[in-house]
Amino acid sequence: MVFGLNHSLAIRGQVYDNHPLAPLTTWKIGGSAQVLAVPRDLDDLFEILRQAQILEWPLFFLGRGSNLLIADRGLPGITLHLAPTFKELKLKDDYLEVGAGVSLPRLAHYLAAQGVAGFEFMTGIPGTVGAAVRLNAGTGPGQEIGAHLRQVTLVTPRLQLITLTAAELGLSYRYSRLLHFPHWLVVAAKFNLNKTAPPVQIQARMSELLRQRQAKSPVNSPNCGSVFKNPPGGRPAGWLIEQAGLKGLRYGDAQVSTHHANFIINLGHATAAQVKALIAHIQETVWKLFGVTLEREMIILPDDIMAPILNSEIR
Repeated sequence: MVFGLNHSLAIRGQVYDNHPLAPLTTWKIGGSAQVLAVPRDLDDLFEILRQAQILEWPLFFLGRGSNLLIADRGLPGITLHLAPTFKELKLKDDYLEVGAGVSLPRLAHYLAAQGVAGFEFMTGIPGTVGAAVRLNAGTGPGQEIGAHLRQVTLVTPRLQLITLTAAELGLSYRYSRLLHFPHWLVVAAKFNLNKTAPPVQIQARMSELLRQRQAKSPVNSPNCGSVFKNPPGGRPAGWLIEQAGLKGLRYGDAQVSTHHANFIINLGHATAAQVKALIAHIQETVWKLFGVTLEREMIILPDDIMAPILNSEIR
């Protein structure tokens, strides 16, 4: 299989040249991957990482494409599409081992059927376990993935398979230490199972949480989820944006949602450039009016991760 310019990549998975990325994201925005690689297993993953280092190509990770804006020019080098891979679920006595490619809604429904409570909040979060661990995704205080996490298994740029405990990740609101190590890849996670309840009760709770989330979010328009983190100790980002009079503001087909101001929706043909301009305008306006710096929750590729693959240590 041809990889890049006459370089062969010997993996059992798939490799595509100039593959469109917009359909693989929840925003439906962005250009193509120079090379899109879909590993079948860990051996494939190690081979792709090895080749990326040998060729000195940029490397990007893509799960289910939420919480993410891809540039209109696309991504250079290799984009690893991980959502189709690492989807195992192994239930033990007091913990669950999960592949990083498992979606959070699937995880929530699986545990609900087993009578395991506490994971209901995940039902409305569209990302994968791997991405959620990196960001400590959640829906509110006490409803974050870190509250249940025991440990993670990662592949490092040195091609090592290591484990880190939840404590070693330094988890806090929308943060883990992995954010500083963009080329450390989560491949599996273990979650503590502490609470039980009748499955029908858990499923009813999940349905109610999903109804509440859908009532607050623009579920009928492509979006990435929340654009900004809530500032510490103050008003939520959505409130600040709405009070600044920005609800409904539109740059081309990128629009601040009229449903919830912390969402930017794609009205059909939005470009990444339009979204970025809208984000910058929101940040500038909120700063001028309230003296509050809004920090992005989502990431922009390749802008945010253009550093070379680092052989750095996390501990």
